[in-house]
Amino acid sequence: MDTKYAIITIVLSIAVMGCTEGGDIYVVKLSPQDMIKQLELGQIDGFVAWEPFVSKGVSSGGKVLLHSEDIWQGHPCCVVAHVSDFNDKRALKAVIYAHIKATEFIKDPANREEVISYASEFTGLDKDIVTQAMERIEFITFPEENDFRKYFRFLKDSEILNKNLKEIGFEDEDDFFNSFLRKDIYEEVIKNMKEGKIPEYTGKVRIGYLTADLHQLALFVAVKEGYFNETGMNLELKQYRNGVAVMEAFRSGEIDVAYLGGAPATLKRINDDIKVEIIAGANNEGSAIVVQPEIKDVSDLKGKTIAIPGYGTVQDFLLRLVAEKNGLKVVTK
Repeated sequence: MDTKYAIITIVLSIAVMGCTEGGDIYVVKLSPQDMIKQLELGQIDGFVAWEPFVSKGVSSGGKVLLHSEDIWQGHPCCVVAHVSDFNDKRALKAVIYAHIKATEFIKDPANREEVISYASEFTGLDKDIVTQAMERIEFITFPEENDFRKYFRFLKDSEILNKNLKEIGFEDEDDFFNSFLRKDIYEEVIKNMKEGKIPEYTGKVRIGYLTADLHQLALFVAVKEGYFNETGMNLELKQYRNGVAVMEAFRSGEIDVAYLGGAPATLKRINDDIKVEIIAGANNEGSAIVVQPEIKDVSDLKGKTIAIPGYGTVQDFLLRLVAEKNGLKVVTK
């Protein structure tokens, strides 16, 4: 066992001591890659993550207890956002255009085999795994505002937010979402595309994304199919390990636009006042609770240790929804 996983194993062993009794679900925070390894080692009883880590976890010996659409149908996941200081409308329209074209390509059944090949290349996983993973992802071009408001209220009610909206310059929830979800630019691009117009932008745009995150496949497809080239854009891509790292890159000025989870975008926008705006949606659903084979139903999660990617994430919310519905409580160890 390498040093990294040995250390994680020791920490988890200490964390879960005495956690086999009681009516609680015990949560620990791990990266999706570490979740799979610790599930294999038997150091956790399950995890909540997104594709392709769900399918990879299953191929490594776990099983899906619940898919996220069974918990919260149509829940928002990844989005496309820009840092507020980068407000060149021509550039944003070019990004949205490429994203829409790529999403249309992904959703066209005629492109199925090519999309699977792109997905395998993007994630570095076998085609069989990505084929299975793709079945549970709904690729979209703009998120539903009501679902984002539902998630915001979860953060607020759970006291995960350490600032209120007035502290960051908004009068109320409506005022915040009018700024945070910028559908006006998206709708303008849709209108122009129906008229056969391609937005033009010859400047440079630095786009961040999460490494091997299948939810963000549209970015890879847009590059491969030349949709950014159609606009004349000078594109620079930067990889990050998670959405929090992307938000910190926004803060430091490393990137202009990014594909990331809607959860870290919302949480860091409010708690850290990192000024970003969402200009498109990337996907809905595509997460799941993956568990050890002996766990048969939700009641078996009592006293078990489940890994999540972070507190306040959509995956954390999904687990809490399941626990509440079944009379259980999620606690941190």
